[in-house]
Amino acid sequence: MIEYKGHKGCYEFDEEKQLFYGKVSDIEDVITFQGTSVSQVKESFEDAINEYIAWCKKYRNEPDK
Repeated sequence: MIEYKGHKGCYEFDEEKQLFYGKVSDIEDVITFQGTSVSQVKESFEDAINEYIAWCKKYRNEPDK
């Protein structure tokens, strides 16, 4: 489990594809992220959260929590 700006995500490793993939787990909206290393998947998760927050500011009042 990883956390960033109050949001949590979980990820798994697909050995066949050699890819980490995950999903933000604490909101109803579907947000996914992926990477080929732990550092890359963390960066992808943080980017996804930042994009989600920016989208919410533009199109709704508050992000889900």
